[in-house]
Amino acid sequence: MKAIIKTIKYKKELDSKFGKLYSFEVTYDDRKAYYYSKYKEQTFFKPEQEAEFTEEERTFTGQDGNPGSYFIIKPVRAQRQSNFGKALTREQSRYSGFADSYAKDMLVAGVLRIEATEDDELHNDIVMNTWKRRAFEIFEHMIALDKSLEQ
Repeated sequence: MKAIIKTIKYKKELDSKFGKLYSFEVTYDDRKAYYYSKYKEQTFFKPEQEAEFTEEERTFTGQDGNPGSYFIIKPVRAQRQSNFGKALTREQSRYSGFADSYAKDMLVAGVLRIEATEDDELHNDIVMNTWKRRAFEIFEHMIALDKSLEQ
């Protein structure tokens, strides 16, 4: 969703399994939500500027035993590029890492066979090109499977 941010206030510092996080109270469209940033000087949400973000409702049980809820917002980030030079969806971004890992596993297991050469630099180039080519083939296969499931 997109909205004009009305106010943003620093609330507190939290320790989490991801390290220190900084909590901010954000108001927009007559709503109040919370944003957690890795940086105390967050730069994504600015007062009087439009921002694109996702909104999640979280529930809790208060000290009095009554249930309550609040909203968490997260910025929408620009699409990442793969090492293959294509814009990726979140799922395809994962495929890129999986494909690279699978190709490495095939190389280590000896499934991808590479002839030894006396020139170490040439041998390393052959290994990397074989690895990249196989990773790209696996990536393309995963995308094709994904598309076939959509139909």
